[in-house]
Amino acid sequence: MKLSRDLKLLSLALFLWASGEGLFIFVLPVYMSELGATPVQIGQLYAIGAVAMAVSLIPAGWASDRFGPKMGLVSGWAIGAVAGFFFIIAKDIPVFLIGWLLYRVTAWVIPAISAYTIHGRGDLPPERALTSVFSMFTAGLILSPTIGGYIGKYFGLRANFYIATVMFVISTAVIFLLKHQPPHPAEERARPMELLANRQFLGFMLLVFGIMAVLYTGYEFAPKLLNDVKHVDVSYIGLLGTFNAIGGFALNQILGRRPPRRMLMLAIGLVFIYGVILLQASWIGWFALAYFLRGAYNVSRALINALVTRIVPPSRFGMAFGITEMVSTGGDIVAPYFAGLLYAATPQTPFLVMIALCPIMIVLVWFFAPRKAFEAQPELTVSAD
Repeated sequence: MKLSRDLKLLSLALFLWASGEGLFIFVLPVYMSELGATPVQIGQLYAIGAVAMAVSLIPAGWASDRFGPKMGLVSGWAIGAVAGFFFIIAKDIPVFLIGWLLYRVTAWVIPAISAYTIHGRGDLPPERALTSVFSMFTAGLILSPTIGGYIGKYFGLRANFYIATVMFVISTAVIFLLKHQPPHPAEERARPMELLANRQFLGFMLLVFGIMAVLYTGYEFAPKLLNDVKHVDVSYIGLLGTFNAIGGFALNQILGRRPPRRMLMLAIGLVFIYGVILLQASWIGWFALAYFLRGAYNVSRALINALVTRIVPPSRFGMAFGITEMVSTGGDIVAPYFAGLLYAATPQTPFLVMIALCPIMIVLVWFFAPRKAFEAQPELTVSAD
């Protein structure tokens, strides 16, 4: 079972985009500091960006069901490319914030990617199709962080954004080549209240919020911890981003071939190990292993979407994915804000909080994540694994 022509193009577009994003995303807190942001302000910037993501996701899911997912893909990719120009011209935080908001708003492509992938997957299982497509994003991050680290060291971090914006434009051109997927008939489309009446879906969303908030608490401040406390050079932080991408790609391929509920538990466990190593280690090789395991964070989002397909019917996938991403982003809003406050007090504290809460999340997933759905009633009924 192989990806279709359109899913291959979508995978290529994700690969190209990640190749640009990887040039700066792993050293972004350092760049924010260069523009004058304090640790608390860095946490606030991530939280503001997450709010921008959240407000776009449900409308994006609705639009995907109403007009087909390609519209969301094309518009999101194009606006993201425009955001790159604001990163280039930014000399202070206010101008940077404009580009940052535009960049984060384009997260509305995530439910569109998931919907396009699910509807175009053919005979592939949902978890296999989703992890295969999203793994190409992490594949694009394999070399670009290392390259970006050296570019930033020798030419300044602003140069990273010039090259990244060119990659964004090329990626956008590929998205235009995708075939249109027609929306479901009007009578089959989801209404928000229908999903809100699904208590199993709502319960899972509460769990998703907790998972993403916990995992994200020890995510964004890792480069700053390495730079401030472990005294790791920015070029090596870029190299660690490469190991993060390798881990994300490999773990997508491995975890995507197994039942998503159990693999989500394993992904949380791997992030737990990442946090322990990050705090205890001092050798760059251990940091590389930690960043490899950190790739499980990205896999968890695809696994969560795969679990969503067990409790909602296909006609509601766009809306369901939009709500799921909004809830996940809600965790991303809360986590960096408090992580910034905790980091300002003691740099190790955000990671200690994440380590303490990961085992609790694993237990909750075991008891409350969706199990295999009956074919006759895929949106409401579940059975044991």
